[in-house]
Amino acid sequence: MRHIIYILFLATFFTSCEDVVDVDLPAPQPRLVVDALVRLNLEEEASPVRFKVTTTGAFFDEITPTPLTGMQLVNEAIPTVAGIVFLTQDPDHPNEYVPGSDEAGPNPDGVVSNDFFLEGRLILTFTFEEELYLAETRFAPAPPIDMVVQGDQTLFDENDTEVIVTFTDIPEQDNFYVFDFDFNEFLTIEDRFFQGQQFDFSYFYDTDLEAGDVANISILGASESFYNYMDLLIEQSDLTDGGPFQVPVTTVRGNILKVEGVDNINIFDNVGRPQEFVLGYFAVSQEFKTSITIE
Repeated sequence: MRHIIYILFLATFFTSCEDVVDVDLPAPQPRLVVDALVRLNLEEEASPVRFKVTTTGAFFDEITPTPLTGMQLVNEAIPTVAGIVFLTQDPDHPNEYVPGSDEAGPNPDGVVSNDFFLEGRLILTFTFEEELYLAETRFAPAPPIDMVVQGDQTLFDENDTEVIVTFTDIPEQDNFYVFDFDFNEFLTIEDRFFQGQQFDFSYFYDTDLEAGDVANISILGASESFYNYMDLLIEQSDLTDGGPFQVPVTTVRGNILKVEGVDNINIFDNVGRPQEFVLGYFAVSQEFKTSITIE
């Protein structure tokens, strides 16, 4: 009984000493975030184009729509008006921009002909807070996925889910690929050691999957710069095991830049001019998709 009294006394003591401390966190500098990845399904005549735009803020801030003006895609290889695609804000999703015009609104189908993207240099421009931003890229091809099967091996935990992916590399060129494994999990691969050959590899999900869950898996073609960007982004995400308040080592810089005063978009760090570049990336990738039901 004496031990129980001591425990109750200590519990009462610590409860009475509990106090709420308000900590004033420094307000972070807002940063523009643009997800401008175009995934082309060349088995169709056209593919959807939808860019997501947000602004970073304090951790608990509500995400508000980010207004851009004059957003457009230009293909320099098409010298007519057909070489320009205008984008406008989707009224149903204010943080997303789709093909259309500010006067007429979004196009009903929301797609752009695949032929627009396949040849030539592609340029994305828009204005944000009276500053002009620009990004450039070229179409990156990808091969189909030959096969996806579930394996029975584990990596770190007995609950790991292994999938084995097989694909055949595009021959006679250096290729870079980004795999989208669903659930916000990605992997980068280059063909340095298997150029033009069939290649298989295992991927182990960080997400806990159960029998009956469906995983959608995509292979995306990538330029070398987009490959490097995604590789750094994946590496940085692996460094944040301490939770959402852990400070990342660097800010991964994309290829969307403020036009004035910047002359090099091919350096993937943010040293010197961190505010001249927005977060996110503009890329045009051929995509092949498949899915697997977990057993």
